[in-house]
Amino acid sequence: MRRIIVLFAATALAFQVGMPQAEARMSDKDKAAAAAAAIAILGIAALAHNKHHYQEGYEPGDGEEMAEFERGYRDGVHGYPYWEQNRTRGYAQGYQAGDLEREHSMAHRQQASDAKAPPLAYQGCAQIVAQNFAVGMHQVHFTKVRSPGKHEWLIEAAVGRQYMTCKMRDTGELIDLTGGRI
Repeated sequence: MRRIIVLFAATALAFQVGMPQAEARMSDKDKAAAAAAAIAILGIAALAHNKHHYQEGYEPGDGEEMAEFERGYRDGVHGYPYWEQNRTRGYAQGYQAGDLEREHSMAHRQQASDAKAPPLAYQGCAQIVAQNFAVGMHQVHFTKVRSPGKHEWLIEAAVGRQYMTCKMRDTGELIDLTGGRI
């Protein structure tokens, strides 16, 4: 990876040496339009980014409430104490979502060693759950696991407040996938 970056930088520098510097000028109108477009794109991305963290029936009403939700979420996911001076609904909802996410991300540490599925089973389940929720595999957390039969595993996975249960083989092959908890 480092070699690729160095090669890319050297190539870019070589192309710039022989070229005269170009000047680009934007009118104030163009600058305002570009800024508005960037803000709109960032706003849409921010709204879509954490949609799976919201409880059913709740969605921040405006940018300020969304900022409070994010602040509460960060406090909850990092295990910080609840900030009593902030009595907004957005902060409370965010803190609950962050605390639940933290609980999910630490659930694998609380399981007995004999109740752990093979790594291929976890990997296969994480891939299919991430695909179904359209998130990265790092956002899939395993909350429960049990073995109903030889070489078979029921693995409960969570993304935000939503759950799926994978029935997997030791080899990572999916047997069954259902929505909800074990």
